[in-house]
Amino acid sequence: MSIINIKHEVSDPAFYHSLISAQKKKAHQKLNDPKEWLELGRLYEARLEMIKVFAKRKFLIRWILPLTCLCFFVLIAVFYFNFPLLHPGIISAAFIICAFIMILMGFVRYPRSGIKYFRKAIALDPKCADAYMYLGVIALRRYQKKKACICFELAVKLKASKKNKIEQELKSIYEKELISLFKNESEKDVRHREIVDHQLNQIKTLRIQKANLEKRVESLTDKLDQARWDKGRKNKMMEKKEKSHISAIRQDYEDQIAALKQEAKEEANELAARDFVRLTTEVMESKADLEAQSLEVAAQAVEDMIGRDSWQALSKQTRLYLSTAEHVYTVLSEQEETPDYSLVGMELCKALEVELNRKLIKPFVGYLKEKKSDFLRINQTGKTKDGPSYYTYLARVADQTNYPEVTSLTLGQCHFALKLALEGDYALSEFANFLDQTCAAFGAVIGRAFLERLETVTHRYRNAISHQSPMNKEEYGHLRMLVFAGDKGLLKIVAPCSRRSRH
Repeated sequence: MSIINIKHEVSDPAFYHSLISAQKKKAHQKLNDPKEWLELGRLYEARLEMIKVFAKRKFLIRWILPLTCLCFFVLIAVFYFNFPLLHPGIISAAFIICAFIMILMGFVRYPRSGIKYFRKAIALDPKCADAYMYLGVIALRRYQKKKACICFELAVKLKASKKNKIEQELKSIYEKELISLFKNESEKDVRHREIVDHQLNQIKTLRIQKANLEKRVESLTDKLDQARWDKGRKNKMMEKKEKSHISAIRQDYEDQIAALKQEAKEEANELAARDFVRLTTEVMESKADLEAQSLEVAAQAVEDMIGRDSWQALSKQTRLYLSTAEHVYTVLSEQEETPDYSLVGMELCKALEVELNRKLIKPFVGYLKEKKSDFLRINQTGKTKDGPSYYTYLARVADQTNYPEVTSLTLGQCHFALKLALEGDYALSEFANFLDQTCAAFGAVIGRAFLERLETVTHRYRNAISHQSPMNKEEYGHLRMLVFAGDKGLLKIVAPCSRRSRH
């Protein structure tokens, strides 16, 4: 290359073998020294450069490899056409000799370059400018102009030892590239002009074809208009026939619908009359049965079951619920059909709900007094636009400032509050203390058994009735026993609590 005049330490390429071996040992002794690896690569490049010089001067070195390749291909042709004059053994021996010469001369004529060691030097020292310079020379030798330019620019930037020569070489490469670019551009212009001329000729041809097609289109348009007129006339005649046919079908359909509506109306009137007579009869029979049994008798029956003291401790509303439920239950039990006891069961649930609120919930609000603010603060879980949100609805009953409309709890809410209090939940510790004092004062036992019976009433019966599920006589009997008829009825336990509130 013209960029670097490599200094030859010897006059024969064969002597470079000993220099390269010695430099390899030296480089392996100093593995982290980029200069040693750079020097090793430079020796490889010096040997390659000297072999090129010798090849130009020595005919044998320059042409022995091509001649050997030619002989190899001649032997292949001889073997392929199977000439009888040559023995196969001679041909095989000639093959082996030619192959050996080709391999040997390949290594001699084209030895390894120093690219590996220049990269090693750059890996150890990224600012090794001379290594970039040699890599640029190798890339230029391999006709890799872009890669060579990049390496030369890095070498110039890092101030290589032969910076001026590299800049001249870069300038030469760029000038050649520009000349090639302008040449390509001019060739492109010529090709473009040829393409434009060809396209203009095509445009002329297409214009002639277009004019012919337009004439053809005009004639076809005239024929199409005539065909459309004929088709429109036929369609109008068909539409008149179809309209008359459709009107006849529609009139027949409307007559049939009117007849069906009249028939359905008459049938509906007949069914309504039958249902009215049946319902009127049932209402009259039920009214007669209800009048035959008085509420006083039902109330006395409930009092006998629950006990006089517990009966007197109940509120007037609770007594009315229980008396009504017992009265209707007695009437329904005498009917032969299987009636639905869900509405009667709802009366028992209402009675229990009233007493739980009257004996446990409302007295607890009065029990809090000055502890109310602490109780509400512990139960508060956040805030909403309507006011504070609480852990249980019991706190809403206590907070009459923000929730004046909440004055009582449902059976499910009562069960939830009692369950948390008996389980020792911190938020309802005050409610648990109130229950302990109430139970101790009046001998009531509100514990696990009470909660289990209240849960059965709430989840099994109260919620089912709310979802309009029917209730048979056996289920109502069980609910009746849980509420007041059994030995451990819930009203019997709750009734003694806060008995002084009656006075």
